[in-house]
Amino acid sequence: MKRRVIILSLFVAAGSILLSGCSKSKTAATSSGNNGNGSEAAAGSGASDQPVDMQIKWAIGRKYPMHIELSQSTKTDVPNQPQPVLQEMNLSQDLDISPLKQLDGGGTQLELQFKNQTMNVSQGGQTVLTFNSTQSPGQDGNNPAVAVLRTMIGARIQYFTDANGKVERMEGVDTLAQRIAATGQPRGESTFKQMFGEDTLRRYCSFADAMPNRAVNVGESWPFQKDLPTAIGILALDMKYTFKNWEQYNGRKCAHIVGAGRLSTKTVSTATGAMVEVEKGTITGDFWFDPALGMIVCFSDTEDMALKITTRAEAMKTQFNQKIRYALVDAP
Repeated sequence: MKRRVIILSLFVAAGSILLSGCSKSKTAATSSGNNGNGSEAAAGSGASDQPVDMQIKWAIGRKYPMHIELSQSTKTDVPNQPQPVLQEMNLSQDLDISPLKQLDGGGTQLELQFKNQTMNVSQGGQTVLTFNSTQSPGQDGNNPAVAVLRTMIGARIQYFTDANGKVERMEGVDTLAQRIAATGQPRGESTFKQMFGEDTLRRYCSFADAMPNRAVNVGESWPFQKDLPTAIGILALDMKYTFKNWEQYNGRKCAHIVGAGRLSTKTVSTATGAMVEVEKGTITGDFWFDPALGMIVCFSDTEDMALKITTRAEAMKTQFNQKIRYALVDAP
């Protein structure tokens, strides 16, 4: 039972990672209702009462170092057990995104490289998995998830976007899967596809998905719907975003966008050995867009879901909470 609950959490994490939205960093953003200071920000965004062009604009030759933090907790009521199973998982990733060249039609070719990763999983207050890519491989242990995380370091994936910045195709995912299979770790390749399959990796560069790709005024809202393929099936995301106000983020004048919406089960997959259904799912957060940089400099979100898990032997209820923060490390 313990192993099943651990792996289930990893499946859900991989399926919902990098959805658009954000919870504010205490040190990163400071509320500002005026035009702010800084000539570059003022030149790029104009007066506060003017609309802002919300479109991702990758700069060829610039490197975008990113840091991701994910924290997840689950509480599972298991039949015939007096206490629920509690699990905590924390994942951090450092990666670089480099725009390589402009494509015919106005798109961009991007390259993502994984630099560092850490993961810690505890259950019932006891550590059951720990990994830090900066430590010696001799400390990794024999868990297939750890083998996946180690092999991803240094891997490069190519992304090809359309003129609006939306990812149309990728290259390099199969090569990475082959590298993981070559480690000889049992279940390594299948674990990779469940944790970081192509649909999940696609979202690492899908900054443009939540953008309206037009000029937006303060107070204006726009909808966003998308089907999210995951290891537990297809989740339907239904969001509403609102340009709330202008705020300072790391000294840059940014458009502050807030979002709220729902996650629900559209189709169910039993590939994990269980049927997982979202009985209730909410997602809230914000993101900060710097028009002078043409980039979202931070987004994160909070997801809360009530899950029903059915196996051949039993049915369980799980309360799932996940927080994700994805931020540009250095915005020169």
